[in-house]
Amino acid sequence: MITTVLRVTLLNLRRDRVALLLTFVLPILFFSVFASVFAGMDEAAIKPVRTVVVAEGDEAFARGLVDYLSQESVLELLPIESRDRSTALEVVRRGDAQVAVVVPRGAGLTWGSNPAQIPPAVEMLADRSNPLAVGVVRGTLQAGAVAVAQRLLQVVPGTPLPVQGSAGWDRPEPLRVEVVDALGGPDKRPSVAFFAAGLGVLFLMFAVAGRSSILLEERENGILQRLLAARVGLTRLLAGRWLFLVLLGCVQVTVMFVWAAVAFSLELFTPRHLLGFAAITVPTAAAAASLGLLLSAVCRTRTQLNGVSVVVILILAVLGGNLFPSFLMPSELRELGRLTFNSWALSGYQKVFWYEQQLPELVPEIMVLSAWALVLLLLARLLAQRWERLDR
Repeated sequence: MITTVLRVTLLNLRRDRVALLLTFVLPILFFSVFASVFAGMDEAAIKPVRTVVVAEGDEAFARGLVDYLSQESVLELLPIESRDRSTALEVVRRGDAQVAVVVPRGAGLTWGSNPAQIPPAVEMLADRSNPLAVGVVRGTLQAGAVAVAQRLLQVVPGTPLPVQGSAGWDRPEPLRVEVVDALGGPDKRPSVAFFAAGLGVLFLMFAVAGRSSILLEERENGILQRLLAARVGLTRLLAGRWLFLVLLGCVQVTVMFVWAAVAFSLELFTPRHLLGFAAITVPTAAAAASLGLLLSAVCRTRTQLNGVSVVVILILAVLGGNLFPSFLMPSELRELGRLTFNSWALSGYQKVFWYEQQLPELVPEIMVLSAWALVLLLLARLLAQRWERLDR
């Protein structure tokens, strides 16, 4: 009898193609995505850092340091319109560069210098959204300072510079470097926005996928047949469910950001931030709602929906950067992640709360999110036609 039960169960599994997909194919796909991300982190870490360099003086040391930085493969030096600090700061604030290096007049090595006449510090105006970039540029500056000084003093590379025991030898770094947050002071907490956006969009996708199962529940209970028989129409029914999911998503993300503002000092309650937040949240919730309806249209039972939605949403979260920053990914996966709507949502929130950009700069994100919402909703309506055929 036991073998009979086992045999019947195996036959049922064999006939259920979706169950076979959930059991064998989707776990392999999920593992492959994660393995590709983590296996390529070492390669992603050496991606050139977008940098602008401004030399305020014309000393030989400053010119040599700029030349050294321009030849380093770990840096991508960008052209700058005007070589002054304010222009470099604006380039970083716009997000065009990750770091701006400002070499002041009189800059030089601290090793061997008179304690009363320590050279001024080189400024790094940094976008701290990528902490790896700060470390890469800082290390390159230190190596470049020593190399330039050796060249100017005609010292053979590898010999101590200057003589050990001289003044200032005990200083930990050969070049004074001061890292300045280009996006504001310590009272600003833009990093909180990244985590609020990442987790908010992630749980938004889970929430709407779970609530979209109501369509499958109504079909199993016979409510869907009665609604269609009452001439409600499948299009109106899907539109009503979609609007509900959009409103639910907007409320959920709003609660997440309000909590971040109250508990973690996120700067939310200003007209500019509220307008930008609303402009990104509405199309994001619309795209997530369309995804939920599409998943419910693809699946035939709530059990299938639960399994498929978890794997699909986690894959989107990995590729889109919800679980960890996308700059840690290999370049191929970063480009693939740009095809997900959640990556555009994160980009929009980052522009609002990190780069302090205005509404016109959010137009690309708004357009892409709206397009995803429309495409996914049309696909859901197309696949849901089988409900009309089956229930006639």
